[in-house]
Amino acid sequence: MTEEIDWSHDDDLIENVQRIFHILSNETRLRIILTLDQNERNVQQLQEAVGLSQSAISHQLAILRECNLVNSERIGKTRVYRLSDDHVKGMINTLLIHSREHPQD
Repeated sequence: MTEEIDWSHDDDLIENVQRIFHILSNETRLRIILTLDQNERNVQQLQEAVGLSQSAISHQLAILRECNLVNSERIGKTRVYRLSDDHVKGMINTLLIHSREHPQD
């Protein structure tokens, strides 16, 4: 069962949720999140999957990290990115299911 959260008097919580939706409304960031939902990736792999330059991917990853949607780990000389936790994965999967069941015209 899903935990019920009393948000009615928590303006900071509402602001944070709104910020997450704003960040995910950017197509590039959403594509990065969807790619990381499949498997962790390094910047080069994200470049190939999303089709943008290394600097553009790095810029978008910084925004996603700042909002705690992704995190990274250095493995040797490579930094690997992944979704920050199961809440992000669940949120993305729920939105995908909802969008498939209720397509926009």
